[in-house]
Amino acid sequence: MTVDEFHTTLASKVSGTWNLHNAALQQNIELDFFTMLSSISGVVGQKGQANYAAANVFMDAFASYRQSLGLPANSTDLGVIEDVGYVASQGGMQQHFDKRQWTGIDERVLREILGYSIVQQIDPLDPATSSQLITGIPVPQPEDSGLARDARFSCLFTPEDSGSHAAGKGDDAGRDIKAFALLLRSGADRTVLTAAAVDIIAKQLTKMLRLEELMEPGKALTAYGLDSLASVEFRNWVRLELGAELTTLEISNAPSLFWLCEKIISKIKVT
Repeated sequence: MTVDEFHTTLASKVSGTWNLHNAALQQNIELDFFTMLSSISGVVGQKGQANYAAANVFMDAFASYRQSLGLPANSTDLGVIEDVGYVASQGGMQQHFDKRQWTGIDERVLREILGYSIVQQIDPLDPATSSQLITGIPVPQPEDSGLARDARFSCLFTPEDSGSHAAGKGDDAGRDIKAFALLLRSGADRTVLTAAAVDIIAKQLTKMLRLEELMEPGKALTAYGLDSLASVEFRNWVRLELGAELTTLEISNAPSLFWLCEKIISKIKVT
């Protein structure tokens, strides 16, 4: 994005918040509450929204700043509001959010959240955590959630009971990759390696692109809406999980999943 695009998004939340704060101080208005509508994008991030994430992180920090002055404040990090507001009016945006990872809310729940934000400023349950209210992230998270790689969210993956088999499904991808690594080290036939790689990569791209069905190995990746941001995310995953270095051009220009998997196999250094 351009510098102008970055600052245009920042302006409403940063300048707007400062304006309200300064106006209240200058007019000696003793506010009972100062609720800011932030977003969980500032907590977990979203592809292509660094400007929006930064603006919301500012609000989260500003709530702590106001409280340090002895003034009420709460930054309410909202998730996806499904029936009113921007997402609802645009139409079709829900498909960009993984419903296993985010919990959508409606207007009724939004009103309850805002009411709780006010309570947190008037009679907080815990003053140490009253500056920020995070909503829309279900607990526990699915084991294959994208948040699993971030240590900040480790507490969201605690199984409901320690003896459960909750981790089984989440370990499927890891087991597939380990089995693939064994095939590589054993010198398995190239056809077998490619078939195993196609299975792993198809599942991962289906998850990243939030497709309803597995990708067809013979189709170009661009046919499934793969863009530059998704290519970067996938490149990083391949580097981390498979140890292969791909370029974003190799990913975005891949004529098929078969071709991409063969390229990945050729770049893996067997140890």
